[in-house]
Amino acid sequence: MANEGTDPKLGEGPRAMAILVPLFALALAVYALRIWTRARPKYRLNASDYTVSVAVLAETIVLVLTAVAVARGYGLPKSSISPGNAEIVGRTTFAVYMIALWASAFARISVSCLLLKIAQERAWRIVLWGFIVIQALTLAAFDIIELVQCSPIRAMWAVVPNSRCLNPDKVWIVVCFFAGIGTAGDVVCAVLPMFIIWRMSRSVVEKILVSILLGLGLLAGIGGVQKLVILKSWDPFSPNASRDIMNAFIWIRVEEITLIIGACAPPLKSSIERLLHRRFGFPQFDPAERGLGEVYTMPDSSFKPQRLLWDGSFQGSTSAASSAR
Repeated sequence: MANEGTDPKLGEGPRAMAILVPLFALALAVYALRIWTRARPKYRLNASDYTVSVAVLAETIVLVLTAVAVARGYGLPKSSISPGNAEIVGRTTFAVYMIALWASAFARISVSCLLLKIAQERAWRIVLWGFIVIQALTLAAFDIIELVQCSPIRAMWAVVPNSRCLNPDKVWIVVCFFAGIGTAGDVVCAVLPMFIIWRMSRSVVEKILVSILLGLGLLAGIGGVQKLVILKSWDPFSPNASRDIMNAFIWIRVEEITLIIGACAPPLKSSIERLLHRRFGFPQFDPAERGLGEVYTMPDSSFKPQRLLWDGSFQGSTSAASSAR
């Protein structure tokens, strides 16, 4: 039985694309704005920008493959898909599962790289590096398990004589385990930055704004929890199995896309600040007292303070420089 308002002849695939494509278009717009503001007028791209770019590329490939699978019947009951189309659906969805985790893992790594640029305390830097290592190991472990699940791999989506596959029940437990790790990572990505930010010498209003931008990752956590609820209760033998697994598929993609949006949002703080100032008259944020990680350098034999920005780059203080002269 399909969802109310879903044409049984079309299945759940078109509904999934109708939800995911506009959301990903928003993510692409936020990503493009981030790269634009980071590359102009001065090139300031760093590891955080490069890793989120990997996440965007991975999610783009995932949605293209999903569109191919939907065109071949993904989301329909298995009985409604021809054997030829079923093999194409199996092959493309296998590729989706292999690539999709790259999107979420690299989005989380991007947030960690951003925080590494502004975290001053050694303990926090160790925590952040540990989180990056965990994401990398999780990504590698999941893809390895996917590759060794059946021998030959083609047996994942087609009937192959004399093939050998791992126990499906055990594989399903592993999938749910990795899904749980991912959801926990979403929450950590949203909460951990707040502990670092609120220890900095910035105005309260500015801290709140940056916390909100970084806290967008909590939306990904909500999607992750919903995904876990569906996966936990999914029955592959139910007449609604194709609908239920498609609902989980949608929530997984929503989780990945909102992670990308959350990873791209913090570097836009300056642009949002200018918009609030010009449109609504909000005062521009000034650092409290000494500012965020204010550092002093002596370029050209002159004593000029520089301020560490939220993206980890430095900005010279014109007034302070002139007073030093």
